[in-house]
Amino acid sequence: MKQLIKNYYDIDVVGIIKLSSKAYKIKSNDCLYVVKIVENKNIEKVNDYIEVLHLKCFVKPYFNKYNEVITPYKNQYCYLLPYVDNSQGALKEMKVKFYFETLAHIHLQSFYYTKINHDYFEILHHDILLIIQEREIFYENMMKNFETIVYRSPSQWMFVMNYYRIYESLCHARQYLSQYLELTKSYSQVRVCLNYKHFDYDHISLKQQCLLSIDNICIDLPIYDLFDMYQRIPDILFDLDCFSQYYFQKIELKEDEKLLLCCLMNIVPLIYYGNDEIENIIKLSRLLYYLDSIQAFIQQI
Repeated sequence: MKQLIKNYYDIDVVGIIKLSSKAYKIKSNDCLYVVKIVENKNIEKVNDYIEVLHLKCFVKPYFNKYNEVITPYKNQYCYLLPYVDNSQGALKEMKVKFYFETLAHIHLQSFYYTKINHDYFEILHHDILLIIQEREIFYENMMKNFETIVYRSPSQWMFVMNYYRIYESLCHARQYLSQYLELTKSYSQVRVCLNYKHFDYDHISLKQQCLLSIDNICIDLPIYDLFDMYQRIPDILFDLDCFSQYYFQKIELKEDEKLLLCCLMNIVPLIYYGNDEIENIIKLSRLLYYLDSIQAFIQQI
């Protein structure tokens, strides 16, 4: 990697630290960098979008000697970024607030309508319905298994007493999905925008007021960025409806977007019981926290 960086960026590397399987911290005599490993050249298109839209909320990658963002690396690709301090680990709430505000800005600057195939909504309906049915069968079997146990453990009792909430949530998901399909049956286009789709506390620098990764950015419906938040940070689920107001102060969702988001939110995540009783109780408690939080969120939108 040292020679590659020298050849493509004319940087003399004096040290390399592995941050993850796909990220390395690079030290030269006078500067720090980060090299990210990626599977394809999608970053080039993403960077073009960022530049055209003049989005200043992302760390700007360096161009190599061929004036390209992407550099071949073994059987993959890599790109080079300046190293940015993101060590404000104790300020999680501030990072979430900044993230929602930044999402709103990104979405607002990149919204456009795109035409869709005539079977787009039918395929989407079919795929989501399969997931709902999978969750229904999974939790129904879990309930049947626990009902036959004479001496249930505390976590099993806890599940049996709260199964009705899981069932109701999945029923709501079906209802929202039906409403969504009915509303969109004459639609020929949908609203899309840039989606970050990879919330991570380590990807946020409050000092530099920017997001540190562009690996997962894509064009999609705006609701998927919101849905992603609820799937990734269970530690502040109860507060998400408070933080999301920073998004909704700038963005108003369309009615079809609201219905689809409500549907997805109500598709209960899977949890798996193991041999650790305390861990089982924690898993189910988090699931119940999730159900409480999405109801507050749905009322907000």
